[in-house]
Amino acid sequence: MRFLCLITVTFLTRLAFAANEKVPLDPTTGMKMGADWEIVRNHCIACHSPQTFLRQRATEANWTSTLEWMQTNGGLGKLDPAVQKTIIKYLAAHYGPSDSGTDRRPPIPATLMPRNPYATDARLEAAAKKQEGLPPRPPAPR
Repeated sequence: MRFLCLITVTFLTRLAFAANEKVPLDPTTGMKMGADWEIVRNHCIACHSPQTFLRQRATEANWTSTLEWMQTNGGLGKLDPAVQKTIIKYLAAHYGPSDSGTDRRPPIPATLMPRNPYATDARLEAAAKKQEGLPPRPPAPR
């Protein structure tokens, strides 16, 4: 029975690696040319290099969080829900966590980070207001 399980696991592992290796790469961007890769390319490289996400490994939840952060804080406009789902599905499928141990570590929680010695009074004030739920002061006109 163990032998049969070992053969099955070995077969499935090889099948997964073979499926992953067969995905061609776009020569211009380096992106895996899987299903819907062009939608991702058109939306993501409009703002930044594809290397920004090609080097990342994240779960579907983390990719969702990243995309939502970009919409809230990064200047990305609201996406159609179907497009957002397509982007996240592609990223999770082709740039999801791996078993190779080459993934980036998860971010360190803010509660474990040391105090920033370079924080300005304005940053500290903004952080305090944010913690209290107050809106930040708009930036001064230039």
